[in-house]
Amino acid sequence: MAFREPIQGFNKVKVPHNQYLRLRCIHHASKPDDTNDGTTSESLTMEKIYSEWTLKDDQELYENKHLSTVRLASLLGRGMHGVEARLKKLTNVDSVAYARLFGAGNVHDDDSNEANKKLTPVKEVLRRIQWDTTLPSSAFTILHYDRVEDKVCEAPFDAPNDSISGEETRFVFALPEHRIEGVKFMERTVWDKESRLDCVFGSMNGNGETIDQVIDTYDEWKREKEEREERNRRWQVEILREMNLTLEERRVGVLKDLSSNLIHSEWDAEGVRDYVKRVVSLYHDAKREKGEIDEKAEEDFIEIVDFMHLFSDLVSLLSDALLREEILKEVELVINRSLGEGGSPAASKSSQPGALLDLKEDELEEKFVKGSGAGGQKVNKTSNRVILTHLPTQVRVECQDTRSLQQNRKIARKRLRLKVDAFINGDSSRTGQKASVAVAKKSKNKARNKRRRQQKKKKSGQED
Repeated sequence: MAFREPIQGFNKVKVPHNQYLRLRCIHHASKPDDTNDGTTSESLTMEKIYSEWTLKDDQELYENKHLSTVRLASLLGRGMHGVEARLKKLTNVDSVAYARLFGAGNVHDDDSNEANKKLTPVKEVLRRIQWDTTLPSSAFTILHYDRVEDKVCEAPFDAPNDSISGEETRFVFALPEHRIEGVKFMERTVWDKESRLDCVFGSMNGNGETIDQVIDTYDEWKREKEEREERNRRWQVEILREMNLTLEERRVGVLKDLSSNLIHSEWDAEGVRDYVKRVVSLYHDAKREKGEIDEKAEEDFIEIVDFMHLFSDLVSLLSDALLREEILKEVELVINRSLGEGGSPAASKSSQPGALLDLKEDELEEKFVKGSGAGGQKVNKTSNRVILTHLPTQVRVECQDTRSLQQNRKIARKRLRLKVDAFINGDSSRTGQKASVAVAKKSKNKARNKRRRQQKKKKSGQED
């Protein structure tokens, strides 16, 4: 998706305009294209470059099946449609994929190996990096959530602390533990909170692999990564050819420029949202142009849902995992909204939690008042407390989290969007679903603990 030119002269390939292939045609062999000089270019069929699902891929997918489709697609570097299809196979007891995954005991039961079923806290990981003299601390980076920018940022392990108050001189140790999302050794993630990965001490999804092994095998891992990136570049060419059939070469060029500008900029959530909107506009422009030429061509045009799935295949090839996941979130929202507009009540309901309301400034009432509590004169003598009201719903929030007025304004708007979402969608809102997941998780843990106590009691009775 960096939209490099992996094959020289790619933009000179002529694609017939009267072919409108559906999304899944991407997995069929494509015929050689005729170029201007009468020669025939090499046929890059998906059979040649399609990356098969390995046993390791299946294990990673199944072990992280509790994550969202977007997170799984970003984690595995695959399109959302492919992830959903593969997960269905892994949960179908009659499928070959299920037999391969479970036949040889490749996936362990939840109650087995209890010692490895607790993720090592990140503070222990940081201490190991700090005090283990065999580990080069300068090779490690920390992924942490920035609540002001509302995104995950990356910082060197040895970075000085110049933004968080306190006596701690190192930024990573000044950070609250709950805001650290992951730890990387050079380019490889060795600890990740969401996917329960620990390759420092080998707990949970680290499957016993420790940081010493990671360092020893890093060159091999790097080589495999480069080979995978080469396959992705070839796959990128094939996907762009499919997009040429829909958008035509001129609009694909615009898509490349938009993507390049986003990748090389200091992007944020708003920039990603605008980028996906412009991609959708390119699709509608192409469809409208086809309709002006031939009404039947417009009727046969690829559906927006299929186009966005094709686009997600392209996004999955991005090397920047954070940007990849952020774009896939917006793509999922477009797909869900399109399904909802198509008349599917279930799809419409599923789209509500992810799509937060865009707040219009003319619908907001904002007041600044003097703060209270700890913080000294900077808080008590200045009007840095924000009171924000959404006039159509009369939902109101207050924010005095920081000494900075501008940061408090940003945080207040983020909270207001979530609160308005909860007011409109109730249990189907983003916060409502998080609460439901927490309740379900608590019930599951309670049932598991009860089962263990019964087993322990039964075992004690047999020994007596």
